[in-house]
Amino acid sequence: MSKTHITKERLHSWQACMSGVRWFLEKFPQSGEFADVYAALIADKRTNDAGWLADRVFAELDTVELVGQTLALCGADETKIKARAKDGDVVVTTGYSANAATTGYSANAATTGYSANAATTGYRANAATTGKHAVAAALGYCCRAQAGETGAIVIVNRDDDMSIKHIFASKVGENGIKPGVWYELSADGNPVEVQQ
Repeated sequence: MSKTHITKERLHSWQACMSGVRWFLEKFPQSGEFADVYAALIADKRTNDAGWLADRVFAELDTVELVGQTLALCGADETKIKARAKDGDVVVTTGYSANAATTGYSANAATTGYSANAATTGYRANAATTGKHAVAAALGYCCRAQAGETGAIVIVNRDDDMSIKHIFASKVGENGIKPGVWYELSADGNPVEVQQ
């Protein structure tokens, strides 16, 4: 079974509250994938439960799996992003779970809401979040990311032909990542503090 597959048994093993288990069984009577369950929790304004579930699932993932799930939660699918953004745009959101996604040269994304993620894919396109449990994912060339105290960052280092050399994901407070600080990924795959 996949590490991101959620079942009643897994919820019980994590000692989920009865209210949360009942909600899950009503929405996902057989089982569900983490990203779908997370999205449904957010849609139902069960943000504490969404954060609790993310903490349990992320604790069992390796770095590659963590990056994949983080991108899924951010909506960082290039096709979807291109449908919502234009080159050169800066997207700023402030609402509860108000995500921002951009692509294109210097197309920055910033969010301040609870669980409001920011994702960018363009050249020099930076991602910043300040809300609780929000993820900033900067996936383009020469990109930077920053997040608040309970957030996380995902940053990529690419070579000149845009091939991925390194990818890094971390919660703020781990791996030396500080809140409210811009990071980029060095050529050797280490996060480096930068001035924006």
